[in-house]
Amino acid sequence: MKTFPSFRLSTFALVVACCAVFCGCGITKSKNEADAVLTRHFETISTNGFTTALSDYGGGFFQNTTKEEWSKVLARFISKVGTYRSHTIVGWRSFSNYGGAGSGTRVSLQCQVVYSKRAVQETFTLFKGVTDSDYKIIGHQIDAAALLQD
Repeated sequence: MKTFPSFRLSTFALVVACCAVFCGCGITKSKNEADAVLTRHFETISTNGFTTALSDYGGGFFQNTTKEEWSKVLARFISKVGTYRSHTIVGWRSFSNYGGAGSGTRVSLQCQVVYSKRAVQETFTLFKGVTDSDYKIIGHQIDAAALLQD
């Protein structure tokens, strides 16, 4: 069995540790940037209404539903749950893809959102392309049980 000199092994360990730190910082940064977009989004809905908040959604979000339809969904939802109070991220994932079409970072945030009438589980998927300045919401799932409650 061949052994590596301690210098090579310690150099390798240092390189691996540095990569982990730098990659971890980028992943955490993407989570924090996406969360900042959500915070702004929730505050916009609370103060300026749904039309303004729709600017937080990316064009791909509206491939299956129109802005007008989604605005109505949000209005019905807020009428059931009340005004936004706070949110806590209870789970998240971040994926980066570079090279070719669709290059950028995708972040999924699972949130416990507190409204004035009840708390609701919501999951958001946000995307930031390599040339984009900010994340955009490309997926928004609302716990269906919250919509069925009176």
